[in-house]
Amino acid sequence: MTYTVWYKSIGQIFWHRLLNVRGDGFVETNAARWFILDDETRIEISCNNMIFKFSKDRWMMIKKSMEEDIHQPIITKL
Repeated sequence: MTYTVWYKSIGQIFWHRLLNVRGDGFVETNAARWFILDDETRIEISCNNMIFKFSKDRWMMIKKSMEEDIHQPIITKL
């Protein structure tokens, strides 16, 4: 399962899009987010003056992983 991430600089009009993201995280030492794409490409984007949006598929991926870890369904209210 993969998801989409949109990002843009604060004050900019247009969003950039990363497709087929299968993992992400944060690097505290240089305040950047990293993304792993389906083809194993790693992309780092500075968080300085940036806004990130994640598709709902990211939450579904996290939820599924949590359910597998605890061996029971997680009920969420939307």
